[in-house]
Amino acid sequence: MNKVYLILLMILSLRLLAQDKLPPQDESFDPALLKEPTLPILDKTAIYEIVTDIVPSAPVNLPVDTVQFVEKMGWKVQIFSTNDFFLADSIYREAVIKFGDQSVEKVFDLPYYKIRVGNCETREQAERLLSRAQELSYFNAWVIRTRIKVKEKWNLYKSFN
Repeated sequence: MNKVYLILLMILSLRLLAQDKLPPQDESFDPALLKEPTLPILDKTAIYEIVTDIVPSAPVNLPVDTVQFVEKMGWKVQIFSTNDFFLADSIYREAVIKFGDQSVEKVFDLPYYKIRVGNCETREQAERLLSRAQELSYFNAWVIRTRIKVKEKWNLYKSFN
């Protein structure tokens, strides 16, 4: 029995001796030397946009009737979702005709094609659009919170430059 223990001990010790030594660690990295962009929360631009919903980089010397599209959080009505491109395309074309006064978009979010309608700034507007979608036979439609594009007249705001 002692011979078995002796053989096992020799096998284990040989395996420990046969292991490769670890390469030396490279400790030359210094995170203090990185040139990172400033965080919007720290320089207060993101806080200003969240509180006021105004983008502070308004152009200067624009005509009075200048309109710009601004992206912000809002609501849309998702009327359809599928992983079939051709079915999504046909539903998209149908929705463009049925919702003539609303924007309709086809979004690809792997693996689904999603058809979304509207750019609603309030939940109430989105609920009214949802009722209209259900009247148009989109019974499985629902309201989602997402980024929307809205028209902003720049003459309403002062220049921040």
